[in-house]
Amino acid sequence: MTYKIVFTDYDWDSIDIERELLSEIDCEIVEAQTKDEEDLILKCADADALIVQYAPITNRVIENMKKCKVISRYGIGIDTISIDSASKKGIFVCNVSDYCLDEVADHTLSLILALGRKIVPLVNSVREGRWDAVEVSRPVFNFRSLTLGLIGFGKIPKNLYSKVKNLFGKVVVYDPFISEDIKSKYNLNLTNFLNLIRTSDYISIHCPLVEETYHLFSEREFQLMKPTAYIINTSRGSIIDTTSLYNALNTGHISGAALDVLEEEPPGIDNVLIKLDNVLITPHASFYSESSLEDLQYKTALSVLEILKGKRPINVVNKKILANDKTNIDSLKGLEI
Repeated sequence: MTYKIVFTDYDWDSIDIERELLSEIDCEIVEAQTKDEEDLILKCADADALIVQYAPITNRVIENMKKCKVISRYGIGIDTISIDSASKKGIFVCNVSDYCLDEVADHTLSLILALGRKIVPLVNSVREGRWDAVEVSRPVFNFRSLTLGLIGFGKIPKNLYSKVKNLFGKVVVYDPFISEDIKSKYNLNLTNFLNLIRTSDYISIHCPLVEETYHLFSEREFQLMKPTAYIINTSRGSIIDTTSLYNALNTGHISGAALDVLEEEPPGIDNVLIKLDNVLITPHASFYSESSLEDLQYKTALSVLEILKGKRPINVVNKKILANDKTNIDSLKGLEI
């Protein structure tokens, strides 16, 4: 049997890593390179598997797929895939939940340090011929006198925590799903959401984008934050309402922001945040290192390979279809679960 594997989109130089791995099975690889829904419906209709980067795999795309067994995404977030629709059709949705942990944590820490030490204003002032260590950067506070708040405590913030717990005077965590074992293991200072945003000097976002976290930070939240506080987002852009953030920054409700993710990527030339002096923006780059990119490509394809070979899925997101013993979906038969 020849499997059809559609790569909806990717922005690497090549998919040689994936091709080599998938050569273990008889398969036809199609590089669609599209994010258009109608085009996706046409090109994915008879696919046995999809490998996706940014393309939106909507309910319509999934409804029109006749025999797909797995959708595997390059990355951790799966908010671009209609999980419910995939689950109803018995299609596994897989991500890569265990890559770029150091990279995103390091990037987040770099943004925190750049904000706190006013690195960009200082560099720019020297380029402009000004040599002033104090007036350009004022105020700068010692991190040991400050509180860092972490929203979410998954794999990436766990990695970050080990790097910041001795940098800040206090680290507080909000995660309503955290277990007692994790709380005890890391000796965490847990708090509720409102207390975290009221008391933290830096707030770093590490939760997934789901219905409950869409615009988690909006006008009310920014008004409750300290006027000296900063917000950092290396998770998903839509967790922050762009207009509310702009207003908070422009009116002094908060001091600044560092963003690796935006609601619109890439941003349009009229994006209101780009021209603000108290905002640092990087181009969704926190995941990147040479080794993390290779790891991502390999593991994304590995999930597809294992499922098409009838083995247990790797990093499956919609685990409920594994336990649904009432289903008669052919794609579940014979799996080593």
